[in-house]
Amino acid sequence: MELVAGGRDADVYRHGPDHVLRRYRDGRSAEAEAVLQRDLASLGFPVPAVVAADGADLVMERVDGEPMATALLGGRLDPVAAGSVLADLHARLHGLVWPGGQPLLHLDLHPFNVLMAAHGPVVIDWSNARPGPAGLDLATTAVILAQVADSPTILLEHPDVARSPLGHDAADLAARLRALLAAFLAATDAASLADHLEEAVARRRADRYQTAAERTRLDGAAALARELLAQS
Repeated sequence: MELVAGGRDADVYRHGPDHVLRRYRDGRSAEAEAVLQRDLASLGFPVPAVVAADGADLVMERVDGEPMATALLGGRLDPVAAGSVLADLHARLHGLVWPGGQPLLHLDLHPFNVLMAAHGPVVIDWSNARPGPAGLDLATTAVILAQVADSPTILLEHPDVARSPLGHDAADLAARLRALLAAFLAATDAASLADHLEEAVARRRADRYQTAAERTRLDGAAALARELLAQS
């Protein structure tokens, strides 16, 4: 199978002309995630249509569209527009009526997990999703964005960046990432986000996929998020 994308815990392969297969490297089951995506699709939220799930393998429709991150880094998407799209996706997700009364949280909603399709953005990778307070989801996205805005070299470690040229020097890249974070913060519920910022930082620090270098940058990321929150 042809490898078409990959992250820290899974690989995505071409699976016929219209589908992709995502496979978790650690062998964990993707079946609950498939059920979740089908539920989200039934509520009108933009996710890839699920075809089948079997153990660690999840077969989905192939979405024609590049990740928001590579569009942003390549200069094909304005950072302010990208921040607004992320905020809108959060608002749409948290506005769904979800069993149990609390909104569903994605908890990893960042530009590499949004595909910019012709019909609109599509959200992928629901492995961390669970119900909870919306502010935690917003804060998690803010911390992830702040990490890369504070230390843009983190992006060079992502597999998808190697497949797409950045198109900007380091200073310009840092400015674009800061503008993205500022736009996201300005378009969200700042008070709710601020209430959950420390929890989001702690969750990020405990994430097994964070490198030691990324963990050391979390304090700077949190400081940047607080600085821009105060300005929003």
